[in-house]
Amino acid sequence: MSLATLTELSWSDLARHARGEAGALDDLLQRVRPFVYALILDRIRRPEVAEDLTQEALTDVVRGLPGLHDLSAFTAWLRRIALNRCRQYWRQVERDFGELDDDVAGAATHDAYTLTAQREAWRQLRRALDELPEASRLALLMHVLDDCPYLDIAAALGESEVGARVRVHRARQRLHELLRPSFYVPEER
Repeated sequence: MSLATLTELSWSDLARHARGEAGALDDLLQRVRPFVYALILDRIRRPEVAEDLTQEALTDVVRGLPGLHDLSAFTAWLRRIALNRCRQYWRQVERDFGELDDDVAGAATHDAYTLTAQREAWRQLRRALDELPEASRLALLMHVLDDCPYLDIAAALGESEVGARVRVHRARQRLHELLRPSFYVPEER
């Protein structure tokens, strides 16, 4: 569904909803759902996660619609809700990343020395990641863990694609600087 089509369809449903017509809200949600899902799927790239986030975003729409005073801003408002859900998802991924060392602890095939070394490596990596600015950490994790294109990272952070590339590059450099004292990290040429 194109943005122009979405705007045309949603205006009539918004007007019906504002007049208090029965079923107008359901019609509105059915019409905007494909737009919200496509936007989220484009950023997250996981259909099952995008489906859940779409449902959460539509719940946010229902909750926030009474407070939307400028109906001409509906499409931008809807887009912002969807992008905020994406940001919340990436923050959760970032928190979950910190728990990866617990998964390492469950690996029964490692001897005690290897397991201890891996746990310490994960701890040091987590500490180094915590020292990065939030936006840089988020951009780096989106790029490395989920192989997100720079355009998606840029959209999630509200910056240009070039800005996202620079942010990921600088985050990598800073991570190398932070980890160099703990590990042998070869200098990039």
